[in-house]
Amino acid sequence: MLAHRLGKDIRIITDNDKTADLGSDIDRLALSGIKVVEDRTSVHMHHKFALFDDDYLLTGSYNWTRSAADHNYENVIVLNDTKAFKAYEREFERLWGVVKTVVVLC
Repeated sequence: MLAHRLGKDIRIITDNDKTADLGSDIDRLALSGIKVVEDRTSVHMHHKFALFDDDYLLTGSYNWTRSAADHNYENVIVLNDTKAFKAYEREFERLWGVVKTVVVLC
């Protein structure tokens, strides 16, 4: 949320299953003004990645849930690789275009 308060453009894509989880921060993030779209399509949003500052890609099996943080065996990798970043950026933009027509929480 600090990055948002400092003027960084933050966008989040989630799915309706994760928004409804006990302890989910999605509603709080959306209410703070962060752009959040929720996928309510019949397919499951199973991507787990984040893009930072046009440089860094974070990806892996890590589910961004309290259970993952407290109980699961998970992995995450941070890459500073332009080619990988651009590939994930294209996928994010594709999903943003598909999902945002479903519901926007902010």
